[in-house]
Amino acid sequence: MITVLLCTGLLLAAGDEPAAKPEWADTVSRLVRQFDAAQRTERDEAERKLMEMGSAVLPLLPPIGERTSAEVARRVTRVQQKLLRAQALAAAQPSLVTLKETDLPLVDALQKIAKQTGNPITDHRQEFGEQRDEARIKADFDKTPFWRALDNVLDQADLTLYGFAGQRGAFVVNRPPDAAGRAARACYSGLFRLEPLRFEAVRDLRNEKMAALKFFMEVTWEPRLQPFSILQPLGDVSAVGNTGETISVASAEAEPEALVREGMSAAELEIPLTLPKRSTEKIAVLKGKFLALVPGPVEDFRFKDLPVAAKNAPSKPVEQRKAGTIVTIDRVRKNNDAWELSLRVKFEAPSTALESHRGWILENEAFFEDTDHQRIEPGGIEQTAQDKDEVGMNYYFDLKQSPQELTFVYRTPLMILELPVEYEFRDLRLP
Repeated sequence: MITVLLCTGLLLAAGDEPAAKPEWADTVSRLVRQFDAAQRTERDEAERKLMEMGSAVLPLLPPIGERTSAEVARRVTRVQQKLLRAQALAAAQPSLVTLKETDLPLVDALQKIAKQTGNPITDHRQEFGEQRDEARIKADFDKTPFWRALDNVLDQADLTLYGFAGQRGAFVVNRPPDAAGRAARACYSGLFRLEPLRFEAVRDLRNEKMAALKFFMEVTWEPRLQPFSILQPLGDVSAVGNTGETISVASAEAEPEALVREGMSAAELEIPLTLPKRSTEKIAVLKGKFLALVPGPVEDFRFKDLPVAAKNAPSKPVEQRKAGTIVTIDRVRKNNDAWELSLRVKFEAPSTALESHRGWILENEAFFEDTDHQRIEPGGIEQTAQDKDEVGMNYYFDLKQSPQELTFVYRTPLMILELPVEYEFRDLRLP
């Protein structure tokens, strides 16, 4: 198997962050101290200047601790949140490809697209036992979005993608002989590629009211990011037949969700419709909008002084705060043969869309690290509490040494982006 490019991370890897400028350290420190100025105008001016300096100041902002004044904590948090959100939104723009060559080997075309966009592309044909014909590609891309460029290359080489490889990436395989090309079928919207898959029509002969039509589409995202959920409010979907008939969406008040696990490269969405009259041969226009929940910048919370519970003595929780995300370790105690670590994660400004979609947080990495930087993974995890802005969990570890000799690391996105994605399909032939 030839791997064209490997990359890791969620939406924004640490390596993508603007480098901190050492000469700014004194300036940032002075502006942060100005947050405690007596005059509000001075405090506002300091905050404005930090914002103008951009995301390169993020590594230079001080950690917020127990001794941090309330005003400094509030303003530092606000600066972090605004800069991180701007950074994440910039990273959420579609990747662009500029490539102009008339006779380019396929492998070179894939390598160049991968390098320019940060999206891993893998030639997966050998894994399928398929013949690898080295096609020649004509590339004429000028700031062309990733999916349009890749589909163009794949169509020239009679290739397509395999969506079930179990790891992140675009996995190239031979296109089945009777399958249509990719570009003509797709709808492109920002980071996402949408493709109509099929209709399923059902007519209950004992109850005409039970007739139904289901439309299925595939949603694919740029491999460099990984949404954890896609929400489809059915009230945002509309369909019109070729005869002008409005085709109603069933259960329009519902909001079905497609959960995305690490390693998935596509998700399938189902839209329930009413079965139209037989005179309707096609859906002339089907359009809608879904919401992709995408993790923003990921941060490590590292704890060296842990609240290890002693006999007959309650432990004092320890916490760390970054950009409005608070990670608290309530206690670490021996529970039979295992060490139990109780942790809470709180988001000071959670999205209302996330209140019922917290399952992703159980996928966050949590581990101990020894002095040789070797990871000790948990043997179990259980959720202990949940409300609209906080989730509690217990982690269980088999440790050969005291947790006081180790560092506990908790890795979590600092925010979740809600990306609205609009789409429109035309001339969908009905069964």
